[in-house]
Amino acid sequence: MTASFQSDLSVLHLNTAKTWRGGEQQVLYLARFLRDAGVRQIVAGRRNSEMQKRCKAEGIAFFGSGMASELDLLSVFRIIRLVRKERIRVIHAHTAKAHSIGLLAMKLGGLEREGVRFIVSRRVDFRARPGMLSRMKYESPLVHRYVAISENVRRILVEDGIAEDRIRVAYSGIDTERLKDLPDSSPLREEFKIPAGTVILGNVAALVDHKDQRTLLQALSLLLGRDVPPFLLFVVGEGELREELTDLRDRLGLREKVIFTGFRNDVPVFLSLFNIFVMSSKEEGLGTIVLDAMSAGLPVITTDGGGLPEMIVPEKGGLLSPAQNASALADNIERALRHPEEWKQWGAYNREAVKRFDYRETGRRNLEIYNEVLQS
Repeated sequence: MTASFQSDLSVLHLNTAKTWRGGEQQVLYLARFLRDAGVRQIVAGRRNSEMQKRCKAEGIAFFGSGMASELDLLSVFRIIRLVRKERIRVIHAHTAKAHSIGLLAMKLGGLEREGVRFIVSRRVDFRARPGMLSRMKYESPLVHRYVAISENVRRILVEDGIAEDRIRVAYSGIDTERLKDLPDSSPLREEFKIPAGTVILGNVAALVDHKDQRTLLQALSLLLGRDVPPFLLFVVGEGELREELTDLRDRLGLREKVIFTGFRNDVPVFLSLFNIFVMSSKEEGLGTIVLDAMSAGLPVITTDGGGLPEMIVPEKGGLLSPAQNASALADNIERALRHPEEWKQWGAYNREAVKRFDYRETGRRNLEIYNEVLQS
């Protein structure tokens, strides 16, 4: 059931990203939900960004501006004018830069006195930068609510000095219907010449430090001398550590066991190909790709980094190991490889369990938060 909302509710989303990552997908999901619920809204972002293209395709109003830096005063004053012209009631910032720009608009425009409320989504699980300016930004009373995407992110906000009564949790969501019917994976089997009988492990993540594919590679190297079925790991993603990770793979003797695909736009086909999904992050706000894997009916072997344990029920949907512990991760992967009857049950469980993370539930929760701040 869609949450009710005040008849004069109008929302301005602020997103400063030029490209497309998980956070931008969350903004689009929220905007789609609000559109379908009949809420008047505008997404403000960078001109010629991927967000602008996708909003246009979805029929969602978009306002383009520079937003190149946190102190883009031209964008700040354009937003102030837009808020007044469109009678915006809630400004919702979705990135760190958007937080700064929105806060300046609230301050310089005196928008709180006009009944405007300011909400900031926090999607990462690392601490705010130290220093007086950062403290002023995060502790400003002009931020009426922080929306954490997981309990872990909420905890870190509290550690950063944000009062608990100013924080609400709205889990990131996915379209749980999108992967109901998975595409045929045979083109990938042909492309990569995968031998029959090979168990396919999958990791979909940027090649960056906090995703910690180093630990994943070290874990797989520990399996080389063990009696396990033949396996192959696909690492789908690109990033600054590509060369380092490729070198590590080769030094660990995993050249025939690990394939780095680079960036791919056919991730659903890879999810159809995988037998087991593996995540090795040491930090993770939530990790919506894990939700996609669950929706695809995959068992998940993951670390306990960040918000990952909030998605997976151990022994029902997969297995958890301590972050940065290659030995424990190797043991869990070995167990899954040796007991396919278990991981098939875990995958079936995940397909049902993931429904509580549907983006419509996320949208309803955000709408409740909008109502709350407008009534306060």
